[in-house]
Amino acid sequence: MDFKPCNCRERKRLLNEISSVDFALKELNLYLDTHPYDQQAISSFKRYNSMKRQLTKEYTAAYGPLVLDILDDNMQEWKWALQDWPWERGYN
Repeated sequence: MDFKPCNCRERKRLLNEISSVDFALKELNLYLDTHPYDQQAISSFKRYNSMKRQLTKEYTAAYGPLVLDILDDNMQEWKWALQDWPWERGYN
């Protein structure tokens, strides 16, 4: 898999969206720990979880994996170590 050259604005946008959705998921998780039968919260959790999967998939395809559990099972090389690290791309 070849990653795109850094489109810093798009990369930052995706990271911000992933972070926002992840925050919502963590808050819903805490709420559901004390309200396990709230169907509206469960539905919201499912929707945000789907959004996070899609955003993470987009980010991974464009810039490489964010976490180890989304690496390609058919990989022929250890792409986790081959990609640039966020601080090496200068996308500030």
